[in-house]
Amino acid sequence: MSGAPRRGARARSIGAGGERTPVELRRADASAIDPGARDAALRELGVGPGAWIATGTEAEVYGLTDERVVKLYADTRRAGKLESLRRFYDSVRGERLKFALPRIYDITPVRGLLAVTERRIEGKPLSELLPALDAGDALRARERYIDAVVALAELEAPHRVSRYLLLDESGTSSVRAQGWCEFVYRLAQVKIERHRASLQADVIDLPAKEARLRELYLGRKYDGPLRVVHGDFFPGNVLMSDAERVSGVIDFGSFTMLGDPLYDVSLACMFFDMVGPERSSVRDELIAVALRRVGAAAEGKLYRYAMAYALMSCDLYAGADGLRQDGHYRWAVDLLNTEPYWQRMA
Repeated sequence: MSGAPRRGARARSIGAGGERTPVELRRADASAIDPGARDAALRELGVGPGAWIATGTEAEVYGLTDERVVKLYADTRRAGKLESLRRFYDSVRGERLKFALPRIYDITPVRGLLAVTERRIEGKPLSELLPALDAGDALRARERYIDAVVALAELEAPHRVSRYLLLDESGTSSVRAQGWCEFVYRLAQVKIERHRASLQADVIDLPAKEARLRELYLGRKYDGPLRVVHGDFFPGNVLMSDAERVSGVIDFGSFTMLGDPLYDVSLACMFFDMVGPERSSVRDELIAVALRRVGAAAEGKLYRYAMAYALMSCDLYAGADGLRQDGHYRWAVDLLNTEPYWQRMA
């Protein structure tokens, strides 16, 4: 999508000559769904007219019953990853959370598509509620949004962790092969190497910034607990009943990891307003709220994760128009050129 950032992505491993290399963050694309196959699949599933709810990056979502929705994916090869996601949802212990998490009930190929039946969670995406909120309600909604990502940070990994990336079938995000900090840095490094010419042209003093990230990531060891990291925590994936109550967090999957939960906290602050004229002040406000929740000592790490993510995701939505015309790439460059963030990293 050119001109504006988009959310969501998938991962694939890359390599040459049989080498095991770091996974690469990539996107899936719901636009590949054939309209004729969609209509036939919806009829077969018993989905009535007017049941459309949303179109995400990876899937189209339709209401099935009062308690369930169905998601349509273009790529039936995703069945194995979605089965892994179903087991993940079943194993998560979120009883202490004040909001609901998804559950997958069925994964079925239908008319060349993949139909996935999930729990229906009440509420509307915060991204839809925000335009109608007055200043006071909008402020409270932002605080509840940060409260939700901080609460999610307490969600323990549901099993013995062997890979950082939940849906990494290749095993190249192995915990045994690398520490968490190195894993994050390698995801960014892949994109620096691939798009060095464009990044060199657009990012101020890229070599010094690359060296700074290398120093901060490869010279550090993460000793904290491995927690559930949503990986795509933004207002479209946070459901709210009103400005005061988060009812659910949805769409775990391609970016979901098991690692430092402050990664999620950082990205939640960066994702909230990606293109608005007040985006910088909104980010600063949300970071201040987050630091009141998690402690001031986390500040340097929040900025460090933001910069790594800007690099690792810079080409997620680049299409035929090219990387440098893509809206998400421009968002990433804007973040990478925010000099005070580099100064606050630690």
